[in-house]
Amino acid sequence: MRVSKSTNHGNVRWRATASLNGKRRQRFFTSRDDARAWLDSIRTDHTGFWNGRTAEEQGEIVSAFKLASERGLSLHECVLSNNINGNPLPITDAINHYINVISQRSLRPSSLKQTRINLSQLAEEFAGRMCHDVSAGNLEQWFHKLKWKRSTIDGVIAKIGPFFTWCMREGYRKNNPCGAVRRPQSDDVAPAIFSPEQARKLLKTAYNNDVGLAPYLALGLFAGVRPLEIERLQRSDIKQHHIEVSAAKSKTRKRRLITLSDNLRKWLKVEGDFAPKNRRKRLSRILEVAELKWSPDIMRHSFASYHLALHESADKTALEMGHRDTRMLFRHYREIVTKGEAVEYWQTYP
Repeated sequence: MRVSKSTNHGNVRWRATASLNGKRRQRFFTSRDDARAWLDSIRTDHTGFWNGRTAEEQGEIVSAFKLASERGLSLHECVLSNNINGNPLPITDAINHYINVISQRSLRPSSLKQTRINLSQLAEEFAGRMCHDVSAGNLEQWFHKLKWKRSTIDGVIAKIGPFFTWCMREGYRKNNPCGAVRRPQSDDVAPAIFSPEQARKLLKTAYNNDVGLAPYLALGLFAGVRPLEIERLQRSDIKQHHIEVSAAKSKTRKRRLITLSDNLRKWLKVEGDFAPKNRRKRLSRILEVAELKWSPDIMRHSFASYHLALHESADKTALEMGHRDTRMLFRHYREIVTKGEAVEYWQTYP
């Protein structure tokens, strides 16, 4: 470190030269005293931090220091207390609060029940953590540990995703980790469907042994209506050319119209309830007599597969199923069947 005199265009300047973090630095002053004062500050600030700041940055640091002192805190404590992830709240407390909020909404009991189950699982897994401390990677590890399939993960995310969105709104975190979750490849298992012969056998057995169950089965097989939606339908929802599933009766709360096929029109003339009592026991008896196996959503899967093969329009099939686009159809519902099999399937009459 040294001070030297220099003249530039007749103007006398004092040049201070110092080494900061291994780099040579020079500054010019109008007096020797100012140059020496700067070098003295360099000796005190041996890291070069302060002198490496602009005048504006130095002013901000001084102001922040004064404000922290007025609050009886160090500058370091002030920085740590300013949580960049929102208001800190344990995730278990947030979940309890959120459940109270959604309990006051007009959610269907089944949907509320499943949401409670998935949020309870989330609370158990991440107990002791703050809302902002659960990342997409944490969720991926959780799903992997439980060995959940893609379809299960999709269902869980559909229930816990709105919770994290609510946390964002309330200021408990800055983003929704569900959006960044890397999901496994879709389950490489073809959806279970009835063959045309099996569908015919199921309905024939119901017609001969428990005729009141036939309209319920026909609505699932030939209109793709979800079981809970069938139970909400009334005879007045069956129009001349279509079935109207109102928003109040739809799972997605979106109204849709389903084309009434000729064979379904015949089946709906059979006396029976859309919400049959003791449905599970009665259906088990029919399946036993018909020697058929039941799989979740098998009626809706069958409808989707044969409807797509018959009409050769994914958009039309997705529309009648109430899907937003065709991705859900190809991801979860469609099994490959031939046009001939589809024609045979829709020729099933009472």
